[in-house]
Amino acid sequence: MNQGLKKYKSENDDKRYNTANKFQQDLLYLDDLCENSFPQIDSVFPKSRRETIVDSLFHVLSAKNIDEQKLKINLSFYLSHFDNQHTSIITNYFVSGLFPYLLFNSGQHWYLLDINNNYDSLLIGKQIVRIINQPIESIISKCMNYVCAENDKTKRKKIWFLNSPSLLKDFNIIHQTDSIYLTFENNTSIWVRSIYKESDLHFHLDKKRFKPNVITKQSNKHYNASFYPDENYAYFQFNNCFDLIDAKESIPDYVKPWVVPFANLYLKRLIKKKRIPKNDIGFDIDFERPVFKDYLKQTFDSIQKQSIDNLIIDLRHNGGGSMLLCLQLLYYLTDRTNLTDFSEMYYLSEYNRKTNKKEYNDFVKSYELKNKTNPEKGKIYPNGFKHCEKSLFEKIEDPNSPYFIKKDRKVFKGKIIVLAGHNTGSAAALLTTLIQDNNIAKVIGTSVGNNPIGATEYHPFKLPNSKIKGTVASTFLIRPNIENGKIQMPDFWIEYSVDDLIKGKDKSLDKAFELINNQKNASR
Repeated sequence: MNQGLKKYKSENDDKRYNTANKFQQDLLYLDDLCENSFPQIDSVFPKSRRETIVDSLFHVLSAKNIDEQKLKINLSFYLSHFDNQHTSIITNYFVSGLFPYLLFNSGQHWYLLDINNNYDSLLIGKQIVRIINQPIESIISKCMNYVCAENDKTKRKKIWFLNSPSLLKDFNIIHQTDSIYLTFENNTSIWVRSIYKESDLHFHLDKKRFKPNVITKQSNKHYNASFYPDENYAYFQFNNCFDLIDAKESIPDYVKPWVVPFANLYLKRLIKKKRIPKNDIGFDIDFERPVFKDYLKQTFDSIQKQSIDNLIIDLRHNGGGSMLLCLQLLYYLTDRTNLTDFSEMYYLSEYNRKTNKKEYNDFVKSYELKNKTNPEKGKIYPNGFKHCEKSLFEKIEDPNSPYFIKKDRKVFKGKIIVLAGHNTGSAAALLTTLIQDNNIAKVIGTSVGNNPIGATEYHPFKLPNSKIKGTVASTFLIRPNIENGKIQMPDFWIEYSVDDLIKGKDKSLDKAFELINNQKNASR
């Protein structure tokens, strides 16, 4: 499947391409790929700014000492300007050394989460205001130039490298790597020396740093339900939008048509062995619970039999996957027929023409029949020919669909609360927005990782020379209730302190219980 992935063949007309070195060619290829795939690119990353950055990086990549690490850093700098979760590269950087501390972001502030035991433990939980005598916001602003995320909260949470001497230097944030100077809110300052041996790492808290909450501790299952009939609630942790059915059905979305039969045979062999190796698409299967709709049926049967009136759905560990699995879950949460879907816009791009000719041609024909004129290349149009003018649950209600669920399913009629946050990505983030914009549930947490208005969808690529892998967004979505804004905002914004993590206090869950109890008291 990795060998047969759909590829965008660049017809780069940049005069520099033929004489460029292999890393410069990869940069030009990536720029051409993004220019021909990313909807409304100029509104996000204006052409003049893009050309200036490409010219600058092209010059940087001409140096003889450039290696793959520095190439990834420069490509990350370029891609960070798209502010998009699905337009990024895989950045498995080489890291040398460690500043033996961990920092934690809450709101606009950063705190010391843990530090080596040769430093004062009383500093744990203290706010850091300066790094190397620069305001920490200045440091964070520079770091954001190397992360691909869609809003302020997810960008901050993706800055994992504040304790990496080598990366901070490569990102031109620090110049010396032997030590770093931290200043705290009470003007206490310390030098922290870098270490290079694992035997020198001795955190104060270590494994006690994150005490799992007894209810919401992360399950190793893709989906897992817990029932608390005495307290009148069920807790459903949905961690991964993949299952056996979708693994089979989604193959044509990613691989070339002639490869599909071979990919299906390959997948069958893997399923027989109950082993799914790491892959470019990112899907996985829980072989103990292989089919999501089967597990949903059991779960909602149990909820009804136990007369449970409150359901808490936890999407905080869910990075995404298949939207159809999300719709299967939504189908059990409501029997309303007036739900509003996302408006999916089709980008008439060179990328879509080359990677999915049939869909491209179908759209053009449909548009010409309806409007008696040709669509203009480089623009986005309502994608009515696909499914947006049909039922949201079209594939869920179709008896011939592998995603089919019977209409007499046990629809949950009680109060629904969704827990979501910066790790809620892609399809799970869209599910959060669908639920919120259609007033099906209250959402507790922070903004999700995938903005509900903008470029989206996962399309993998591999650069021609370095073979660095990544993904580009090529579809444009508009949320059901556009008045709710470009960035998804929860109904109740909840963030955590260092003390919350150490004590295993889940404030989002506490807020959910508060809402449940308020309703219980109001009904008396």
